[in-house]
Formats: sequence, C-alpha cells, structure tokens
Amino acid sequence: MESENRINRLLLSTLFLIFGSSGCGKAKTSSGPVNSPADAVKKHLSAISSAGDPVTLDQLNRMYEEPPAAQNAAPIYAQAFAALSAEETNSPDFLPRNQEAVTLLLQAAERPLCRYPAALTDGFANPLPHLSELRRCATLLRQEAVSQAARGDTEAATAAILSGFRLSRSLDNEPVLVSKLVELMTLEQAFDALEESLKQTSFTDAQLLSLLTALNDAESAVNLRRAMLGERVFLVAAFQSSDEKLAEAMAIEGGSAASAPPSMLRLYRAEGHLQEDFAFALDFMSKLIDIVELPSSEALDAAAGLKIPNYQTVLAEKLAVSAALLPEPKVVYKSAEVVARIRLARTVLAVERYRLKHDGALPTSLADVSAELSDGVLEDPFDGQPLRYRKLPAGGYAVYSVGADRKDDGGAIKDPNAKIPLDIVMTIAR
Repeated sequence: MESENRINRLLLSTLFLIFGSSGCGKAKTSSGPVNSPADAVKKHLSAISSAGDPVTLDQLNRMYEEPPAAQNAAPIYAQAFAALSAEETNSPDFLPRNQEAVTLLLQAAERPLCRYPAALTDGFANPLPHLSELRRCATLLRQEAVSQAARGDTEAATAAILSGFRLSRSLDNEPVLVSKLVELMTLEQAFDALEESLKQTSFTDAQLLSLLTALNDAESAVNLRRAMLGERVFLVAAFQSSDEKLAEAMAIEGGSAASAPPSMLRLYRAEGHLQEDFAFALDFMSKLIDIVELPSSEALDAAAGLKIPNYQTVLAEKLAVSAALLPEPKVVYKSAEVVARIRLARTVLAVERYRLKHDGALPTSLADVSAELSDGVLEDPFDGQPLRYRKLPAGGYAVYSVGADRKDDGGAIKDPNAKIPLDIVMTIAR
C-alpha cells in the first residue's frame, strides 16, 4: 500500500509539473524579503543547525558513528548474509541449509553495537543492500527458535529469539526511515518467534527473565526521531541538488522508473515554486519530528491531522516535489503497533513467570503479574488503558491491544467479512 501511495504521489506531481507549472503564471510575491520562500528556507535550516541536528549529508553520515571494531557486529552480519543459501524463506530447506548463517547470527548478537557500511552521503540514492538480507535472516532466526522449541531445547530457542532481537536492533543507529521500518518489521518477526515458541513448550524462569530483560529498553529503539532527522537531511539534499538529481530522487521515492522531467523542474524552479515547495517540506518535517516525540496516543492524533499534499493542494500551492518526497505521517501507526507488541511480549513473559511460580495456574488478572514488570501493568499505546487479558475457554490466554481502530474487539485479529486488522494479540495456548 505504501508503495502504491508513493507511485500515485509521483504520478500526481509529474502531471502537475507537465500540465500545471507552465500555466501557473508568475511566482507568488511577498510583502518583503523577510517573508520570501528563500528566507523561510534559510530560517528553517538555521533553526535546525542551532538545535544541533544535521543539515547536510556529511553531517548525517558522521552522526552514524563507527563503533570500535571489536564491538561492531556488522562484519559478522555480513558473513551471515554471504552464507545464506538461495532458497526462498518459505522453502522447507531454508532452515536446514542455513545453519552456518544461524551460527554467525548467534555470534553477531554477542556484539553490542553495529554500523553497516552505508554511504549516507548518497542521499535517497543509497541502495542499503543489507536491509533485504537482514529481513531474510530475521525469518531464519524465527524458524530456528520455533524448531528448537518444538524439540524441547528451550536454551537454543531462547538464544535464537534473543539473536532476533539483536538483529533487529542492529539498525538502531542507522538514521534512515526505510531502515527504521525494516527494524520494526524484523522486531515483529522476533515477537512471532517468541509467541510460537511459547506455544510449543514452557521455558525456565532464567530463560524468561533473560528475554524480559532484553525487552526492557526496546521501546526507546522504536522512536522514529533519528530516522526522521535523516529523512529531512535527504529532503534538503534533494531540494538543493540539480534538476537531474532531484528528478532521480523523485523517481526513487516514487517507487517507479518514471521521473519528473528535469526540463519541467527547471521551469518550476525558474518560476520560484521550488523554494515555496522547499519551505513547505521543511515546515512539514519539523511538525512530523515533533509528533514522533509525543506519547503514542497523542502522536496518533497529531499524525492524523498532518497530510501529504493531495491533488488540490499540489495544484493550488505548487507542492509537486513535497508530494513525491515527504514521508507518510501514517508511519506513526506502525511505530505504535510495535510498541504494543513490545508491551504484549513483556506481559506474556511476566505471565509465564507467574505460571512457573504457581504450578501452571494462570493469573486472574494482569494485576497479579505487575510485580514481574518494573513499571507495573503496561498501558495500551493506542488508548492509554491497561493492556487487555483474558483466559481462553480451551486453556491458555490472550493478551491484546485495541490496535489502530482504538476499539476493543475482544481480542479479534480480523473482521471475518472485511478482513481488516482489529486488535493486536498474543495468544499462548499449550
């Protein structure tokens, strides 16, 4: 869906450049030089620098610091990526043929820091090849964890789940929005591994505690601010580049081989609209960066009111480049979903520890397990209420969040008719 939206936005902006720019007349005049779009851009960029945030690609690249070699997991992850076989991840041979990669992923998880060899100075054109391999490895570790749990080797299953957490968080410091989205997706794979493994067998208290400890600071990694700072730098670089480079950036972000013609961008620039567009994009990004710093429920409300330029605003306000390049505010919902998954996972681990201490008996409510969590019963990021818990009639239990619709659907994951996501649920039934 996001890719389709990007393509539609690129087509919209391209059509505007072809049919709208030449007929739009002179650039807007201002009441004085202080209010000109160029001065608005300078003011924005000065404020960013004064706040200590990166403005240039070089500054962004330096922000992605290289850790000491002995602590950098990236070289070992690179070996794991190279060791991966060509099988599809859904092939029955994918796990058995990739045991060498599993071993390397377990080794890489022992290193606390990571900096992949990404040349952020390339801006939107940076290919980031490690992201696709990282997603495959996340699937591999999930399969390894579930396989080991099914055999009753909970120590090996725990190691694989923890390695899945570390693999995802190897992207913690990479200040790129697509990298952050891959981090969130691979973290969800690790949660799937945890849920599926706990359905197979019970773990020891020490193993549960190690998993719980690994998640204690996971929410801080979900914060989108660092990635949005990188996205803003990429935008600045694109707006300040040549017409050819700007057309390339619009094509890359649009997900299509099509490109806004550089000749039309030259006309757009000559009529003064590029600076107006640039000022709008900087203001939009400042608002979005402020939004992602808010608590989840507030961020969701604020993001709903921040809109990418649509057909009318692209034509009326000359925002063709912004329409193609700006990130979707809806990414805030993805962040909230992962925060919910983290809290669900922590709660499930607390329930499992309770069961071990009470001869397999389930708690009556989550209040019974609050002692297992350093911050008590955890809140649902979507509505600020405590996470929901219910025992299942056939045994086991479910812990759930109300999800993006912010409505308690009783732990239902999908509407059987509309097939839309409802609640976010972790179910443990053995």
